[in-house]
Amino acid sequence: VRSTLKMNNGVIVLGNNLRSLFTGIFPEKDIYVCPNGGNYVIPEPAVKEGEVRILYLANLQPSKGIEDVLNAIVKLKERAVNGFSLTVVGSWRSNNVESFCRNLVEENKLPVSFLPSANGDDKFRHLANADIFVFTPREPEGHPWVIVEAMAAGLPIISTDKGAIIESVKDNVNGYIVPSSDPDAIAERLLKLISDPSLRKRMGAESKQAYKNRFTEEKMVENLTTIFDKVIA
Repeated sequence: VRSTLKMNNGVIVLGNNLRSLFTGIFPEKDIYVCPNGGNYVIPEPAVKEGEVRILYLANLQPSKGIEDVLNAIVKLKERAVNGFSLTVVGSWRSNNVESFCRNLVEENKLPVSFLPSANGDDKFRHLANADIFVFTPREPEGHPWVIVEAMAAGLPIISTDKGAIIESVKDNVNGYIVPSSDPDAIAERLLKLISDPSLRKRMGAESKQAYKNRFTEEKMVENLTTIFDKVIA
């Protein structure tokens, strides 16, 4: 692998936090950063009245933090926090994990609904109708597309410091970064956002602006063009 990589004139990673993957293989000057970017049409949301709607959208497996999110909801229920619901959208990767999660919801009577994975317009409809987005992976990530999509939808985001996530989700700016495998921390940040509409609105606006500034398709193409020009030169 190293021999093959050394035949190239440069390498692209999705965030500064990922540059270390190629340290010792490429000179620092030949490791370029280009985050994911895309253009999305987010539909008009349904009328947002009543309960606060939390969305988790990812593959349903322990490495993506689904169990931590559900345990955070248990903790909110234990504290008698009301007026919210969680929609979980994704595909189960293990029957055991599915049984554990569904039993946890049923036994604790949690305000949680499970929906199959969604793509295209269906996915963006889920994002448009949400008030808070939560995705708290336990294991390494790159620059998750779902984070970019949640920013495009103007959502406050709760996530973990994995891969290049912290280059999109700025703690206390457009959301919160919590330790991995920490339902208590997730619950605390959810409580802040559930109980403060103005905070949700402010952080959501920060997400939307950061997306427009840095993570559109045009910005990604611009970054790639700059990188290719430097390597060719």
